[in-house]
Amino acid sequence: MTFFYTSCPDGMCPVLILRLRRAQEAAAANGYGDDIQLLAMTFDPERDTKDALRTFAGQQGVDLEAGNWDFLRPERYEAAKEIMTDQIGLPLKKVDAEKYDSLEYRFPHYNLILLANERGIVERAYPRGATVEISRVVADLETVVSA
Repeated sequence: MTFFYTSCPDGMCPVLILRLRRAQEAAAANGYGDDIQLLAMTFDPERDTKDALRTFAGQQGVDLEAGNWDFLRPERYEAAKEIMTDQIGLPLKKVDAEKYDSLEYRFPHYNLILLANERGIVERAYPRGATVEISRVVADLETVVSA
């Protein structure tokens, strides 16, 4: 699981999605694609509509037809903020995007990927998810799936 928004101006969010996509590919290639579920939660539901998420998935090469990928989208920003802050424990706040001409607001956000087992217990956390070696994520994923 990771947390992102499609209009991320610094490129971190697409890289996080790439890490999950590569895990999806490895799982399919190694025969356990049906045993995993990949979750990417947007914290910007105002801009990340269902159509925007579908377009983003296509741009990022995500295989939505595999049945093991879900984009989570709270209905409102306030709900996303509550989930991120109160349930996940990562403060979320909109900030002015003054240095980006194309954005009204942006988010300082977390470069985090979580790997949980089938009971929802986090087995691994990658706090530098955009730079973690995909081979490490895949090896850890295989360990959790086979446990």
